[in-house]
Amino acid sequence: MKQVTNEKLIKRNKTIGNVTTIAGLAILGAGLVLNFNPTPTKTLISFIALIIGFVVAQISTFFVSKFGRSPRFDEVISRNLSKLNNDYTFYVYNSPIPMLLVGPSGLWIPIPLTASGEIYYDNKWKQRGGSFLLKLFGQESIGKPTLDMQANEDKIHDLLAKHLEEENIPPITSVFVLINPKSTIGNVENAPSAIVTPDALRRHIRRVDRKVEEQIPQDLLENINNIVGEKTSK
Repeated sequence: MKQVTNEKLIKRNKTIGNVTTIAGLAILGAGLVLNFNPTPTKTLISFIALIIGFVVAQISTFFVSKFGRSPRFDEVISRNLSKLNNDYTFYVYNSPIPMLLVGPSGLWIPIPLTASGEIYYDNKWKQRGGSFLLKLFGQESIGKPTLDMQANEDKIHDLLAKHLEEENIPPITSVFVLINPKSTIGNVENAPSAIVTPDALRRHIRRVDRKVEEQIPQDLLENINNIVGEKTSK
């Protein structure tokens, strides 16, 4: 598998995460210190500082969880996909979406899920168990994966539609990847999209691709990679 990674963006966003972490802690600390000898003015400033500090901390959590941890989500997924042959190209933060796998039978969008507990499907994606506190701060919550999936697919379709006829746009398939080691997959029999653990991702893609009767013509595959690459370079 070939891989194209936007290291510059990753480094920048990691720095943002580190800076906002320090800034958030400093603002929260300042707010607490002002309460040691409270006055009406100090109390008001402290209250404002706590709100700002909380917002900055949430921004920090977003960037650190995606770019500051090791291994990152993309590294976990890339490690599993690495044994795919060179007909596949994996774009990491180099397309309109975080991760995109362009293959000979279609396009794949791996979507990491950090939710803990049991993940299952009952008319919509649901979560059973997990840490209430972490879910409260959005760190291990199921969120709205269906909306994320549709948004990502629409972005890739819209990009290709600017350059290709509709009949030449290959299948675009999303697959949820359950990153959290504390999570399990429950009943997903009627789920509209697949959900797998990282170590099962490559097998799932190979199994589905083998069932495709017609592969993407080589010239079209090269054109798609050029389109994504052109988008990347801007």
